Amino acid sequence: RTTGNWSIYTFRAGVALKFGTGKKSMMANTPGNAMATDKDVQFSVRAPKMLPTNRTVKETFPLRNTVFFNMGETTIPTRYVTLNQSQAASFKEEQLQQNQPSNLTNGRSARQMAVYYNVLNIVGYRLRANQSSTIILTGASDKNPVEGKQLAENVKTYLVNTFTIDGSRITTVGRDKPVIPSEQPGATNELALLREGDRRVDITSNSPELLMQLGGKSSAFFRPVYISALQDDPLDSHVVFTNEGATDALKSWTIDVIDEKGNVQHFGPYKTDRASVSGKTILGKNSQGNYKVIMNGQTKSGAAISKESSVSLTQMNVVKQEGLRYSILFDFDKATTIAAYENFIANEVTPLIPENGTVIIHGHTDIIGDETYNLNLSYNRAMGTQKIIESALAKAGKKNVTFETYGFGEDTSLSPFDNNYPEERFYNRTVIIDIITTK
Repeated sequence: RTTGNWSIYTFRAGVALKFGTGKKSMMANTPGNAMATDKDVQFSVRAPKMLPTNRTVKETFPLRNTVFFNMGETTIPTRYVTLNQSQAASFKEEQLQQNQPSNLTNGRSARQMAVYYNVLNIVGYRLRANQSSTIILTGASDKNPVEGKQLAENVKTYLVNTFTIDGSRITTVGRDKPVIPSEQPGATNELALLREGDRRVDITSNSPELLMQLGGKSSAFFRPVYISALQDDPLDSHVVFTNEGATDALKSWTIDVIDEKGNVQHFGPYKTDRASVSGKTILGKNSQGNYKVIMNGQTKSGAAISKESSVSLTQMNVVKQEGLRYSILFDFDKATTIAAYENFIANEVTPLIPENGTVIIHGHTDIIGDETYNLNLSYNRAMGTQKIIESALAKAGKKNVTFETYGFGEDTSLSPFDNNYPEERFYNRTVIIDIITTK
């Protein structure tokens, strides 16, 4: 996974149009001052025709059914929301759709984590509302299944005492590793982060009323939470600077964006092939603008290299734009979760895509592992999702749907969440599907 270095393709009707949304890429000429012994780079700029400044998004947010415990501790961490009996009696899952932090950006989202940190209350509420449902709590503690069961018992105690759930409906199990662990045999790198992710209690169930329905059948995934918020500065409002080959050819490069009055905005330095800047940042207080874009770099041998392009930006003048968001979660180092979601993507998500609509698919990973490998992993996850949607669209006879498909790897400037806690890293192992439903 490479910070700032991601795979970007745009598709219309299944045909790749690299670096554009139906427009030709603006390619700069190679300058004469680049040394012949240095590798050349190809510089281009991708920008939307109209910049959406905000969007009301209705999100189907997956519930990660796991409680992570601090290393060396068996009590439920204080970052999880715990209630007293009186508060639990009046708690409703629907409350989480309201009065949450309003920020929904392409970066970290406090609102979604506020929902996740209520996971025990959501499970307690669902158990209380479905009296015949049962759950299994599987606690894991490295080389200590007895302690693993203690973690599970502490979660059970909370649900029994706070939500008055009959203890016979909750089974506890202790293991030295989770059923699907992050740390694999023989692993030697970043073990501290991997082991943080494996010290946890997983909540599973065979009760259909608690689970997500995929194509009419119950899945292994807990039913998601439905939330709505205002998305500020959405991903498709960013200007993408692509300097193909820069990772190998250049020590670093910068971007100068110059408006028609000669005012210069400077961005960088960058060391990888791509970077993005919010179109809103470039426009500032202006509603539109024409800009010269100059890439200045230094080759591996120390020579200066400069390439030029241009871009025109216009802020979208609409009162309201709406969108839908769906997320797919993956286990560590896996791209196969897509298959489990296939019916859901094809039968639930795809029908909501309008004719001539736009679908933005972006894959992400956490900060663990080899950067390049995981950059490709995030792109493969995103492309696997797109292929399912394309197939379903073809069967439905829908045409002229534009895809913007990204693999961001671990790029922390665009990752959905922070990477400070294991739950944030787990949520970053994701593909997000954004459907723009109105223009």
